[in-house]
Amino acid sequence: MNFLERLLENPVRLARIKLWFYVGLVVVALGEVALPQVFQGFHGHFWFEDLPAWGSLYGVLSCVVIIVVSKFLGKVWLMRREDYYDS
Repeated sequence: MNFLERLLENPVRLARIKLWFYVGLVVVALGEVALPQVFQGFHGHFWFEDLPAWGSLYGVLSCVVIIVVSKFLGKVWLMRREDYYDS
């Protein structure tokens, strides 16, 4: 058993790692809002590209749209009835 398996096997330690991971994400997100000049290296072509945390919000929204559209396509187009291959 390697180090990572032992580390993640303990539920208390896993919960603590997840908590610190989420705290780190929140700190980075708040830093992006509070200090946009550090995270933004260029001026945007459009007005909304200069908004604080625009890249993060756009990325999260894009991922949500991709997930919703792919689940919709899977339900409507790809899935078949349970007895589809029974003749």
